Amino acid sequence: MKNFKDLLKETLAENQMEVLLPSREYTENERIYQRGYNDALQDMLEDFIAEYDEFMKHTYTQSLN
Repeated sequence: MKNFKDLLKETLAENQMEVLLPSREYTENERIYQRGYNDALQDMLEDFIAEYDEFMKHTYTQSLN
């Protein structure tokens, strides 16, 4: 799970840099898509951070079976 979080952060950072310093000319529709994609990645990261501890609590439970 830590790898997923790190990958998500890395992808978000790369995409934010691409918006600030584009590697090529983007159309208006592509720029709108990029902003929406970055917003979605940010939402995923926030949800992951907020719910990770609760998820782990229910994933690893002690059992005699």
